[in-house]
Parts: sequence; structure tokens; C-alpha cells
Amino acid sequence: MEKKLFTELEISKEVKKAVKDLGFEEATAIQTLTIPLIMSGRDVIGHSQTGTGKTAAFGIPAVELVDVKDKKNVQVLIVCPTRELAVQACEEIRKFAKYKEGVNTVPVYGGQPIDRQIKSLKYGGNIVVGTPGRLMDLMRRKVLKLGAVKMIVLDEADEMLNMGFKEDVETILTEIPENRQTILFSATMSKDIMKITEQFLTDPELVQISHQQLSVPTIEQYYFEVPRGRKVDALCNALDVYDPGKAIVFCNTKKQVEELQSELQARGYMAGGLHGDMRQASRDQMLRSFKAGKNDILIATDVAARGIDVEDVDIVFNFDLPQDEEYYVHRIGRTARAGKSGKSYTFVAGRNQLRDINQLSKYVGKKIQLQAIPSNADIHEVRQASLMKEISGILEKETDLKKYMNIVEDLTQEDYTSLDVALALIKIHLKDIEANNKLCDDLHISYEGSGSDRDNRDSGRRRNERNDRGSDRGGDRGERVDRGDRGKMASFKIDIGKKDGAAANIILSAVTRATGLPGTMVGRIEISDTYSYFDIPETEGAIVIERMKNLKVRNIVTNTEKVASKNAKDINRGRRPSGGRPPSGKPSAPRKRK
Repeated sequence: MEKKLFTELEISKEVKKAVKDLGFEEATAIQTLTIPLIMSGRDVIGHSQTGTGKTAAFGIPAVELVDVKDKKNVQVLIVCPTRELAVQACEEIRKFAKYKEGVNTVPVYGGQPIDRQIKSLKYGGNIVVGTPGRLMDLMRRKVLKLGAVKMIVLDEADEMLNMGFKEDVETILTEIPENRQTILFSATMSKDIMKITEQFLTDPELVQISHQQLSVPTIEQYYFEVPRGRKVDALCNALDVYDPGKAIVFCNTKKQVEELQSELQARGYMAGGLHGDMRQASRDQMLRSFKAGKNDILIATDVAARGIDVEDVDIVFNFDLPQDEEYYVHRIGRTARAGKSGKSYTFVAGRNQLRDINQLSKYVGKKIQLQAIPSNADIHEVRQASLMKEISGILEKETDLKKYMNIVEDLTQEDYTSLDVALALIKIHLKDIEANNKLCDDLHISYEGSGSDRDNRDSGRRRNERNDRGSDRGGDRGERVDRGDRGKMASFKIDIGKKDGAAANIILSAVTRATGLPGTMVGRIEISDTYSYFDIPETEGAIVIERMKNLKVRNIVTNTEKVASKNAKDINRGRRPSGGRPPSGKPSAPRKRK
């Protein structure tokens, strides 16, 4: 089917603006078909798998349906099987309602204090997203009143029934006025689902997405389990080890394309970006550079990648999980052209995305294998092999090496052997590469023995959960990441904070890129609204002061100063270091990867 751009859909200018801010260009198949139907008032059954963009399919019409003048009554009720899905749906709907003043979305689910949720409902929520159990509890307490509901959405209805919520769902549907609009999404159409649709939906329109099957069996498909906020580091490790002649990196949004392009260029990779807002002349020039090898990495959105016909793409990276299963097929199909083989790597963060990657495996009819993120040892091995090849080539072809003989002779006269000289030169060469390409040993997840894929997934999942807990410590006090004990540490402030788009991974990247220190040497990182705070071993403090002068971070030229450790509390008081921020300078030219 022909998909539509969001600009072509009959939605309000406020929602279009919100979608544009998110960087989305093209609606998925389920969004293209269901949004107009739901907007017209029809009951809809969406027969669609996970990962097809269902939240926007019902979330955008829900935002459009709300009468902002009615601030007291619940007008849209969205029922999800788990609290994770409820939170995710609520967050996405809030983004769509960014410019719709008066739309208030409230999540309600178990595992959180009910008093807080009752208070939120009393304050006013015209869109409520919740799990069946908590919704029933609030209904029994007479707190959640459904008499004014105009639309109800059952998201992943089959999953709710499998979890034993059939009676709760039926009770909720019974409590809502009969003239409401009912939307149901389900991956399967079981007998129980059919009974609900027959009993509670009125003349529903069935939207069933016919999936295109993968037709390129020569693609090896893998995925990485990546801690949240560390995708860029994992991508760099993979690029250094696999060293593709050409690679395409897919992102879901234009904003992510621009940010990733800037980050990779700052780390010395020849990367170019491609997205829908680029002029045709700029797009053509970028493709010419990629085909000619001037940029060996192309970062693109799904829409912008249409029409790319490059036969020698070695690897496709899915930096973001695709919104639609069909997008996954289109993406990985950019490699293995003209009968050649190719590889694809998908970045997965968190348990929900593990479920999505398993669903993708079923969809393409081929197992997507878990792969460990390349480690420091892998990178060292590749670099040493490359250096040996380079040296062998020089020894075999070069005849004008005698002009360097005096250097070796002078050193051997000082009781150094020629072997000592060779070892020192190799160390200098590899050390120089390490300084320009930071290594992330803490990213590597080791899988011992053959084990099962389930064991491997659980190992990575536990690692991700530990990372998640660490990143949630900040709250209202600023983002904080404690990277463990590094001995005697020195503390530094850098004048960039949350308001400037800073996050722990960005500060970590800035410090390691400027100083050449490995990420494992960076200690505590704290982020406030206006500036950030990080710890480095005291022995390396002079390097920080010297190399982080006027450092450009997220296109802002920053100052870094050493502070006393006792000033750690100041981070939470919104104080900015003295001196302000100097004017932005010109970005440095990208370096070619070694």
C-alpha cells in the first residue's frame, strides 16, 4: 500500500507541528489506514503486530477528539495490558499534544501510590491511560467516572485476555456510554477477541496490514543489547572492529540523524546525514559523496533512504528500532545487493525492545542472533592486524627506507636494540589511534560457554536493568550517574546542562573525546539545568584543564573548571560557574578514521 506523509493527513496544524518536532516524516501502514477512519468516528479493529506504530495510530485521533473546554471529565480512555505500555503510550500522547493547550493525559497503573493518581484525576485528566486492574480499583472508589467518555481504546487486547483481564475489560466497556467510539488493536484474532468485537463494537472497520516478506536470504542479521544512553559508543566500537567499506545507519527521526552525524564527525568518522528536510541538491551531493567513498558512513531516515541504490554497502545498522516491521525489511535490504552477502545490526535497549526484536524475527522468518558488543580486546586485535599488514606492505614495496637508517643507528648506539625501537614505534602508533578513538570496555557484555540465547538475553537484560536504575537517580535533583570508585578523584564543572540538551552520555563523550582518557576513568556525573559536574582521577586533572578549554559540546563552546568536592551539593541549586559561556566558534573539520 502507498503510505502517506504526516503533512498529507487531515490532522490539525498543532499536531502536525508536534509530529514535525519529533522528526517523523512518513506515517506507517497502520497509521495511514487507521487515523482517517478513527478521525471520521468509525469503530476500528486494528489487526497489527507490535512495532507498527499503533500508539500514534490511536493517540493522534485521541488528542484531536478532546474538547479542551471540558477539563473535568474523562473523554478518552486507553486500556493497556501492562504498566510499561501504559507509561509508554502516555508519554507518546503527551508529545502529540504538545501544542494542544488543555489536553491533559494521566497514567494510572499498579505498583505506584494510588493516592497520587487519585489526586491527578481530581486535578483533571481528559485522556486517561491505564491498566485494567488499577482502572477497576479507581472505578470502585468512585474516583474514575466514565460517563463522558467518547472514545475507548483497547491496546494489545489479546495480551490483556491472555493475562486474565477478560472480565475487567468487559466491565469497563459496560460502564462506558453505548454511543462511544471503540478502537481495538490485537496481534491475533482469537475467539475471545471476536466475541468482544461482536458484543461491544458497532459496525467496525477491520484494518489488517498485509506484510511483505524478506526476500534477501544472504543477509546475516544480529542485534546488540545496549545500555541506555550508550548507543553511540557501541556504534563506534562496531565500526572500528567491522571496519565496513560503506555502512548505512538508520534513525527514526531527522533530529537523531543530525545529532548522530555531529557526534560521529566529532569522533573522527567520515559520516554524512540524509533526511527529508534537505534540499534536493544537498541530498544529491551527499549521495555522490557516499558512493564515491568520501563519506563511508551514511546516516538516514527511512523516507530519505528511498531511492538509494548503492551496490557495495557492507553493513546496515538500525540505530533505532524501526517503527514498522516493513521498514526493517527495507532497511536491511540496502545491503546484500547484486548477489552479494551483507550484515545488519540492530541496537536494542530495554525489555520492551527485546520483545520487539523477537517479533521481528518471527516476521522475517529468520532468527536475529544476539551478538556481543565488540570489546577493547577486539579493537586492539583489529588495529594490530591492520598495522602488521601496513608494515608488511611497506617492507615489500618501499625501496627508499635507508633515509631513516640514521634514526635507528643513533638509538642502537644508546644500548637499544632494533627490536626495542620497533616495539616503541608500534606503541606510539597504536597509542595515537587510541587517543583519537575512545574505547568503551564497560560496554562489552561477555557470554561464557555456548549457553542458550535465553541465557544471553537474560544476562544483557540484567545489565540493562542495572543501568536503568542508575540513570533514574536524578529526579528533581538533576541527572546523576555514579560510575564507581576510581581512587582519589578531582571534581570539575562544565557550563552546559539539561537546558542545553546535556545528558550523562554526552558529558562522558565530551570528556573522553577531549582528553583521550577511557570512559572507565570518568567517575560520578551529575547534570543540572544549567551546568554539569564530573569526577576524574586527580592524577589526570591537568589534562582536563589543558584540553577542555573552549571545548565545543552540542555546538556550544564551554568552559571547564576544577572545583572542590564539597561543591557537589551546589549542582542541585542551579548555580552556573562564573565567567558565563564564550561565543560559539567554528566546528573543527572531521578526521578520517584510521
